[in-house]
Amino acid sequence: MYRNTGQSPNDSKPELRRQLRLSRNNLSTRTRTHLDTEIQRQLLQLVIEQKARSIACYWPFNGEPDIMPVCRQLMANGCEFALPVVSGKDDHLMNFYSWRQKTNLIKNRYGICEPEKSTLLPISDFDMLIIPLVGYDRCGNRLGMGAGYYDRHLELLRNSDTPLRVGIAYSLQEIDPIEKNSWDIPLHGIVNEHGWFTFVG
Repeated sequence: MYRNTGQSPNDSKPELRRQLRLSRNNLSTRTRTHLDTEIQRQLLQLVIEQKARSIACYWPFNGEPDIMPVCRQLMANGCEFALPVVSGKDDHLMNFYSWRQKTNLIKNRYGICEPEKSTLLPISDFDMLIIPLVGYDRCGNRLGMGAGYYDRHLELLRNSDTPLRVGIAYSLQEIDPIEKNSWDIPLHGIVNEHGWFTFVG
């Protein structure tokens, strides 16, 4: 667990992000492959247990756990999927668009793959939302990249149990409790290489 010492929680968030991304990116290929395989196994089990048939997920980027093999497996078994598409403006807004096996993908300004010319889908229609993160604490607070895309998109669903908000991370990304901002949307739980863990706010 990365510990925050010597600074206030908000002041240290940029440093937390830097340290956590460094630790994640420094994983050896062998270790990363093992951890990703375990996360994929745990995620598949969660989807089956939750009977989720519609899933909004993310395209892995910058060392994020690779969930693509299990997503493609579920897609082949009939699950509906969507990926986020960010606005081309500086308003930090995004929406989710349908992702199918033959959907053409293009890279956005961050270098992340997005569906091209697919159908806009309301996030409220999904059973599960799989969210990337930089760090998380045991209260369900998520430390993202800092742009607030997910928090803005989920504001109207803040108090809703659906879609199930599932963070994906390596256990090394767990951090000491961080200060929660008024606009932060908490996770319902986290999947890491050890399993599925829910939170008590």
